[in-house]
Amino acid sequence: MKLLAALAALALLLPVALPAQDDNSVPTGPIIELPKFVVTDSRELPPPESWRYGTIEGFEVLTNASDKATQRLIREFDMFRQALSYVWPVPNRVAQNSSLIICGRGGKFDQFVEGRRGSKITFTGLGSPDTGKASLFLREGNNAAIIIDLQATTLNVLNVDDSLDAATGTDSGLISVEHDKQLYREYVRYLMSRTEPRSPAWLEEGISQVLMKMQFDKRWIEFAKLEDPNTVSTQAAMVADLNALSAANGDDGGGFTLPGAPAEDRDFNAALRRRALVPLDKFFAVTHDAPEAMNPLGNNRWAKQAYAFVHMCLYGYKGKYQKPFMQFMQRCAREPVTEQMFKECFRFPKGKGKDGKETFREMSYADMLMELRSYCEFTVYEAKVFQSTKGGPDLIVPAPPLALRDATQSEIGRIKGEAMVLARHTAEARGELIAPYTRGERDPNLLAAIGLYEKSYGEPERARKFLEAAYVGKTTRADANLEVARLRYTDAMAKPAGAGGRFSAAQVKAVLDPLQLARKRPPPLTTVYELAGDTWLRSSAEPKHDDAVFLVEGAQLFPTRFKLVYVAAVVAARAGEVQPAHALAEHGIKYAPDPVGKKRFEELKASLPPVPPAAPEPTPPAPRPAGKAGR
Repeated sequence: MKLLAALAALALLLPVALPAQDDNSVPTGPIIELPKFVVTDSRELPPPESWRYGTIEGFEVLTNASDKATQRLIREFDMFRQALSYVWPVPNRVAQNSSLIICGRGGKFDQFVEGRRGSKITFTGLGSPDTGKASLFLREGNNAAIIIDLQATTLNVLNVDDSLDAATGTDSGLISVEHDKQLYREYVRYLMSRTEPRSPAWLEEGISQVLMKMQFDKRWIEFAKLEDPNTVSTQAAMVADLNALSAANGDDGGGFTLPGAPAEDRDFNAALRRRALVPLDKFFAVTHDAPEAMNPLGNNRWAKQAYAFVHMCLYGYKGKYQKPFMQFMQRCAREPVTEQMFKECFRFPKGKGKDGKETFREMSYADMLMELRSYCEFTVYEAKVFQSTKGGPDLIVPAPPLALRDATQSEIGRIKGEAMVLARHTAEARGELIAPYTRGERDPNLLAAIGLYEKSYGEPERARKFLEAAYVGKTTRADANLEVARLRYTDAMAKPAGAGGRFSAAQVKAVLDPLQLARKRPPPLTTVYELAGDTWLRSSAEPKHDDAVFLVEGAQLFPTRFKLVYVAAVVAARAGEVQPAHALAEHGIKYAPDPVGKKRFEELKASLPPVPPAAPEPTPPAPRPAGKAGR
């Protein structure tokens, strides 16, 4: 709480206002001759594709499904995001570049995933072959993509237990796809992936499955409710009845049997019946890139067990496990999971010993697995319900239909290409990126994407030309503008042009101009402010008020980055902003994590001139004596 109060105080240092999103100024620079791509293979220039384009909060939407199907999916997604704000009010931390790709025809989903849709994938370590991929969440750094296979209505999975298929009318080798819920799941993973350090895979999967099962309408939200494990779908019940009737009339062997209906993605209390659970040492060891975490549909014991464990700890047994579970999550963020650490978290008083001291019962992995098995069979929990008050406003207000238009070839190549980079299909990604460029497209965001690709894959000279051209063209890509600033900073370090081997005013401006553009795009990046601070430390010119505002803004946004706080204090002092310099130094003295850091802040504060006295408030004029009323 003390640190939170300090953060609030930091916000009063200077009249800092985040820069406006729109800037009509045009970056200047030399004319850049862009590289030429020579097409030597027809695969490098695929035929133009037809996609539709739109935007929602935090995402660019690229779709080749029908407008009606896309708008329905996005409408439900928007309602889900509103419902989520009631049951799980976490900050909506958007990535710098986030895309939502909806694949509705032509098998386009297969371009983003290794192997064909419906192929078998062997899960190592957990003894359960599974498959099932109708959605993807891809992320690296500040780039993220969610991809939905709207074309897939069912998926083939390995049928590990078909003993009840005939009776229930279900084909356990097929699973139906609920596209809405798969989008919800990937969005929750997207939100959780923004935390640092990233949450464990089991926690992401468990919370995602709890949230994706949420039911909602305009006036109510029902959360954490489990289905009846004995229910079957309407289609399956009809198939079962017809097959039973056929068997009853087929005494001569002439009866027929209808194929079972696809199985549904069930809650854990149905999916884990009569199935062995995953030992907890293996369960907690699954990583985000493991097949179990990346293929949650089908006969995936690990995914359903994650759902069961999170649901039980948060909503089961009248909150018995909530406190130890929260402690366990906190420790998972800073240390490896071991059975001893698990026991230290999940310990419960059991009375006083002979010496009068409190004794505790610690739960081992085996104890918890037995408890989890009992919870799967006999769930005791409390669901959460939110409702609009009678006569009050709706909880959820449906958004108008998403506005869609034909996507440009630049938008198609850029969005698909960068998603393929995230999916590790780098060769195919290059083809997608350069195809519109080869056809003459020069959209600055496309140039930025190509430049970042070339930098990542060993073509620094070509990368710089594309990045500088993207900057001059006013790209909205913060990562591209930051990269331009880094390149210019490296140039200045190699040949400083200012007095005393420091940066000249022109070199400082060359670095700061692209940083100012990067500063305008959410979310804020520490690297933008840190590079600006390093530039001013090496500058022969003196910063002005606006330069101090830039650095103090960074200290306000990232008050635990104490190097940035220190540099901001130094720059503020050089700019004559003594009061914020003192406040930043005092913040460092109070909260720096080590004695060496505290000493640096103490020395800085001692070197600062005193804070000028505040101007006295003007004395209000004396009240005038009341006069006589006139006639």
